Order: sequence, then structure tokens, then C-alpha cells
Amino acid sequence: MLNRTPPNNTNTTNTLNAYRKRRQFFRGPFLIYSAAALLLIVGIALVVSATRGGNNPISSLFASDTPTLTLTFTPTITITPSITPTITETPTITITPTPTGPISYTVLEGDTLQAIAEKFNLGSDGPQLIYEANSNIQQQAGVIYAGDIITIPPAGTLLSTPTPIPASIGRGTKIQYQVVPGDTLAAIAAKFNSKEEDIITLNNIENPNALNAGDILQIPVNLVTPTATLPSTSTPVTPTVAGQPTQGAATATGSGPVSTTCTPAENAAFVTELQTLINNARTSAGLSTLTFNDKLASAAKAHATEMICNNYLSHIGLNNSTPEDRVEAQGYTASAVVENLYALHPAYGINPQSAFNWWMSDPVSRANILNANVTEFGISYQVSETSLLGGYFVVVFAKP
Repeated sequence: MLNRTPPNNTNTTNTLNAYRKRRQFFRGPFLIYSAAALLLIVGIALVVSATRGGNNPISSLFASDTPTLTLTFTPTITITPSITPTITETPTITITPTPTGPISYTVLEGDTLQAIAEKFNLGSDGPQLIYEANSNIQQQAGVIYAGDIITIPPAGTLLSTPTPIPASIGRGTKIQYQVVPGDTLAAIAAKFNSKEEDIITLNNIENPNALNAGDILQIPVNLVTPTATLPSTSTPVTPTVAGQPTQGAATATGSGPVSTTCTPAENAAFVTELQTLINNARTSAGLSTLTFNDKLASAAKAHATEMICNNYLSHIGLNNSTPEDRVEAQGYTASAVVENLYALHPAYGINPQSAFNWWMSDPVSRANILNANVTEFGISYQVSETSLLGGYFVVVFAKP
């Protein structure tokens, strides 16, 4: 039999009382916290409800979140221009049509062939084109009258090309020629390889500058050979010309053989004019002017005389002399020598300007004129009616 101490009721009661006290201790805060949580939830709900919607005044008291916007773009409009934006007006053009064929025109008071040619854009040859197209104008010696009905050729019409005079036609053969508007004796002479003075003599012309369209002239043809400027590198030739000796004893220092009957003439005015043209070109290019030297002029004259009397054009003389040889033969000691040549028959209008223009268009001749290494020059112009080429310019540039 076990001996047990009977339970102490006092201890049990104390334990229960302590438990109850602990429960009461924890129950109070729990209830307080629960109530606070409930109030917080209710408050949040009220705030959310009060701030929902843009018309509630409470919403203004609270900052709204910056939302990530779903943008409905109002695009920056790139304006597509209208079909006719800023209009650059095309002016109303009065077209002067190019007619497809000749047209009729009634001459007005004060009209001239030149004025009519300009009116119909016929160019510089217009007066002659109108003259050629109208036999009535030809019969009236180129004169037109108000009320005349004439034919206007289309713009762009070219003058008829005359049939070249055959070389086989004997020298001096006479043909008839009707003067057209714009004709000059020089142009007529060149056209038929003739000479102005022979045309004047044959037709008893008192005033060479007063030719009338429609005049009938007798033209002696093939009096000159239609040879223009030859290349400066041409090989010397001594053609046989009827009645023209080709070679003879040398008569100019430093030159080859010349004709014993050849006596070319000089033209001092041409020399002076060409001297001015050359120096003006050098001044315009920023170069110093050249001094005229008599020894260089003599060398130029010797070579011009040889060429004109032997009908050739070349820097190399008939005795194979060079520009340096010819300058040295005149007693000029040079450190640099260059030479320009030009030949053309007077019937074709040789003059200082024509020679100068040709040289300035030729690269080698232009370089000689504008050579910065030369300081002096000599010029000669020789002309002979019995020469095939007629007139010669020779310019020798040098530096001592």
C-alpha cells in the first residue's frame, strides 16, 4: 500500500487563479490591438472610397500617384502640303515658233531687211537669206517697199554654199556675179580668189564702199591661191609657180636663197601696232613689256624676206638656219630665243590683229608672247603681190 500525500487544495486554487490572471492580462491588449487594426482597415476603406472619382472633393487633399500613362498620342502633325504648295508661277511665255516652212510677210512702213531678219530670228545672215528667197527683191536691187509681200525662210536656214571656183579655171578668167546684201569687195575677192584692185579696175568702181545689192560685177577669178595660215611646223617647200622664180642668190644675212626679182614691201604701221598688242598682253598678264631691238628686227626681216620670196612658212630656213642662227648672224648673243610666224594673203584680211588673235589661240605661240624669260623683241612685216601667201609677220623674242 502506497503512502501518498493527499493533495493540497490550497495549491490547486492558487494555480487556477494565476492562470486566470494571465489570461486576463493577455486578453486586454489583444482586444485593443484588434480594435485598432479594425479601425485602421475601416479608415483605409473610407479613404479609398472617398478618393475614388475625380468629382470627390476629398481627392484634392491627397497626392495622386504619377501613373504610367497609356498615352493616347496627339501626334505632331507633319502637314502634307497641298497639291499646289508655294507656287512658283510659270510666266506666260510668248512663243516665237520655228516655222516648218517659209511664211509670207507684208512689208511695213520703215521695215528694212535687217529689221525683218531680227524679227524672225534669222541670225546675222538673215538679210541675205531673205534676199536669196525673193526674186522681187533681187529685181529691185535689194530695195523693199511698204506693202511688198515677201517670203521669210524658216529660222535656222543656212545660206547656200557657193560652188567653189575650180582650180582648173584659168587665172584671170572673168565671171559674172550679182552683189547681195552685206557683200564687200574684200569678201567677194576672197570668195573667188581674186583681188580687190582688179575688181575695181575691171568694173570702173568709183566708191568701193558703195556696192549695191543686185549690182552685176565682172570678177577675174583665181588670181591668188586660196592658202590660209600654214602650221608653223610645215616643211619648207619651193613650189614652181608660173612666172615666179623659186630660188636665187642670197640677199639677206642669215637667210637662205631668195628670188632675185622678189622685192617685198614693208609696213611700219603694222609693226608698231603689233608691238603694242604684244606688250599690252604681257602687261595684262603681269609681265614686263619688251624692248624693241633693231638686231632682232633685222633677223625677223631676213627670215620674212626668204619665206615670202620662196613661198613657204617654217621656222627652219632653206639653208637649215634656226631662229638662234639668224639672231647670231645679226651679231646678237642670246641666252634665249623663240619665234612666232604668221602668213596670209592680203585678200583674206591679214593685219596685226589677225596675226595676234591667231597666236593667242595657239598654245605655243601664246607661250612665246607671254614668256617671262625674254626681255626684247624684233618684228617684221613683209608683203608681196607675187607671193602665194602674200603677207608675212615674223616676231623674234630673245634675252641677251
